[in-house]
Amino acid sequence: MKKFLLFTVALLLSAGVAFAQRGLSSNRVFRGNVVPLSDMVVTEVRGESLASYKLDYYLGVSFQADAARAAEVAALVEADAAAAASCETEREGSLLTYALIQPKPFGRTNRYLCYQARRDGDGWKVTLLYLEGAARLEDLRSAFEKQ
Repeated sequence: MKKFLLFTVALLLSAGVAFAQRGLSSNRVFRGNVVPLSDMVVTEVRGESLASYKLDYYLGVSFQADAARAAEVAALVEADAAAAASCETEREGSLLTYALIQPKPFGRTNRYLCYQARRDGDGWKVTLLYLEGAARLEDLRSAFEKQ
């Protein structure tokens, strides 16, 4: 019974993760379809701890990637940027290294996708964040500048 309950909870959480990033190409990364979940550090936060940021949901993944995998993730993020309400990007050569993307809101909920790729030895350290809430882009900038 305990195993069944754990399986059910895990299934519900993964369904929530998949639903949160609906319509985003980069959802494939969050679901573990590009980099296996076992190779990523995944952080998911909901609730009161995000209230000071005017957010309801935070999902972050980070992982090491070789050049090919980093380019694959960057291409997915670039597809999201092309369809976004607004975005800021930076590149190192041809590789996207930074993006702050505001996809179209879902109802009254603002959504944000943040991406960073940094050189790390022979490869790349990639971080991808998905945020939801009432926060405006200016709110997020001022909150992160304080840290």
